[in-house]
Amino acid sequence: MKVGVIGGGITGLSCAYYLGKAGVDATVFDPAPGGPIGTVIIEGCILETGPESWLAAKPWAEQLIRELGLGDQLTGSNDAKRRTYVLRGGRFVTLPDGLQMVAPTKVMPVIESSLFGWGTKIRMGLEIFRNPKTLPDRSVAEFVADHFGPEAVDYLAEPLLAGVYGGSPDDLSAPSVLPKFVEYEQKYGSVVVGTMRDKRKPTGRSIFMSLKQGVGTLIDALLERVQVVRNRVDAVEAAESGWNIRIKGQSHHFDQVVLACGSNGAAKLLSPVDAELAGLLGEIPYTGSSIWTFGYKRTDVHHPLDAFGFLVPKPERGAIMACTWLGSKWLGRVPDDKAVFRCFSTDVDVTREAAQSELHRLLRISGEPIFAVNHRWPDSMPQYTVGHSVRVAEIEARVAEIQGLYLAGNAYNGIGIPDCVKSAMAAADAIRASVV
Repeated sequence: MKVGVIGGGITGLSCAYYLGKAGVDATVFDPAPGGPIGTVIIEGCILETGPESWLAAKPWAEQLIRELGLGDQLTGSNDAKRRTYVLRGGRFVTLPDGLQMVAPTKVMPVIESSLFGWGTKIRMGLEIFRNPKTLPDRSVAEFVADHFGPEAVDYLAEPLLAGVYGGSPDDLSAPSVLPKFVEYEQKYGSVVVGTMRDKRKPTGRSIFMSLKQGVGTLIDALLERVQVVRNRVDAVEAAESGWNIRIKGQSHHFDQVVLACGSNGAAKLLSPVDAELAGLLGEIPYTGSSIWTFGYKRTDVHHPLDAFGFLVPKPERGAIMACTWLGSKWLGRVPDDKAVFRCFSTDVDVTREAAQSELHRLLRISGEPIFAVNHRWPDSMPQYTVGHSVRVAEIEARVAEIQGLYLAGNAYNGIGIPDCVKSAMAAADAIRASVV
């Protein structure tokens, strides 16, 4: 059996790897395999072109990495400096200790924090007395404001989620983005109570995981093990038996196909095949991102850099949405005589001048950067807007009726690297099961 995998990001490459492991002949089609994930080394600094890490609590990425023989390359974040600043009133305020995403689990850090006013602090305290309820799909903003008030939306939920999803809490779906918290609301009423009851004992492991020489080494390892055609797919056509993939006027026949090219890419390819399915896929909106990475002499940066970095809430936002202090978060990536800042924005056209000026002002930087690198990823971040779970269920039902067609990727049931690997595994398993 031959399988064509369209899309060579982490999902498509992982899917082809798992298929090959099962003895299935799989070919990946992508003009630039790897997608946003990649690693470059400049001035001795290990820099990422896209995602820099993943949540250790989700096991699928680590399982794949160990299978590929890269287990000794796994590394955790430098949790000795695990704190995050939030810009409020033009100055850095520490994100209170004990926060589990939007739920406070420690009293004193919240009381002592200047991030929230007393009205919000009192509301956070009283939240434990809520009664269980089940509500229709609603936005993250509505959910968080209901539990903790609007200030918690502006200075907690929005900056935390904007850097992950690249979207607005006014649009994002609470059940799709914060499923655990919605479960707590339904079971306990209070998300704080639910979080406390579900709190796991410390494992001693870092929250974030990566690879010592960069996440790009995962892509390199996969590329060594899968067959890749570095061309763009022009069309996908259902055949009497299987599927035809068209590239530069030539047709390539496959028994089954996996679309791992984003729901936006899948919608375009499937429009002639199934207009209704293409329409559903096209309803998942996308935003883009831009990452400016600046390197400086450490002596030119007049800040202790005693945290992982900072977040900028929307009321305070200029050119930068979030900034990682690379040498503080990851040991061994930045020489001691340098400081490197990874600045994230959902404005794909944000200029170097705008990002650099803001960085200099906030961190009291006196010199010019040694290097400045930009990576732009337009239309790369799927948005789990209100109604997402229903939309995905309709998509999955429609795909199930089309023989030999599979979808995989971060547009459906999870956006992180582990979620992509899990999605790839599921598609590979379904294909393997279909021929048993």
